[in-house]
Amino acid sequence: MFSEEKFFMDISRVILAHEYVLDKINKCEYPQGRGWYGMVYCISGKAEFRFNSGETLVVTDGDTLLLSPYTAYKIFTQKEFKHYTINFNIHYDSSNLDIINKPYCLLRNVNSEQFLRHFSKLTKVWAQKNNEYEMLSISQLYALISLFYFEYKNLFIASEFWERLQPAKEYIEKNFNLRMSLDQLAKMCNMSVTNFRREWQKLYHTTPMQYRDEIRLSYAKEYLISGYYSVSEVAAKCGFENAGYFIRFFEKHVGVSPGVFKRRSLIL
Repeated sequence: MFSEEKFFMDISRVILAHEYVLDKINKCEYPQGRGWYGMVYCISGKAEFRFNSGETLVVTDGDTLLLSPYTAYKIFTQKEFKHYTINFNIHYDSSNLDIINKPYCLLRNVNSEQFLRHFSKLTKVWAQKNNEYEMLSISQLYALISLFYFEYKNLFIASEFWERLQPAKEYIEKNFNLRMSLDQLAKMCNMSVTNFRREWQKLYHTTPMQYRDEIRLSYAKEYLISGYYSVSEVAAKCGFENAGYFIRFFEKHVGVSPGVFKRRSLIL
């Protein structure tokens, strides 16, 4: 049951925490994704997030939005969009939160006053830039993400499909490097393929195979950053059929080859 779930995440860095006003003159777009996780809280105004997947999301007063590093989108607004933004990175392997695999998660004016206090406090701590600001910022971010996670989960407690889809979701997360089919996953949930695909898309805003590929990509990045594995070894560990396919997949989603990504990471 949800009440028995344990929350854990290893935040590596808070990159930015600020209050910002976006208007129709400003241009804000991430054609390759943000490159880091982002949380946005709308203080006032309204903005339209247009994702490369074709989805459109309107964010307005009191809404809180979590964005993954690889979600590509543009922001449009006709009037001022006043908001807080928190950018951060985590160690993927250290987290059990399914929300980090979603392109985005939105809380529509849920517990907005408490979120406002958390965003405001984190932003003030980060702006001080004193000797302890990095540690204090991470501490505040843990509180913010914890609040977001449990509020988001609570939205699905009453949903029968939340429970029904769990066998497939857990199987994908544990066996992301193995071959699997929609028919196989649907049977785990005692659902038809059509119903399974539809309800999965509704709940997770992605397809089951895209969900698996997002996990594969995250693990691939971690393995490359470690410096311990060759590109071929990473491809095999993450379940890609061969190194060539892995390289094409990686370039499509990241914008550079695995080899270039690895070299840049080692330099940093």
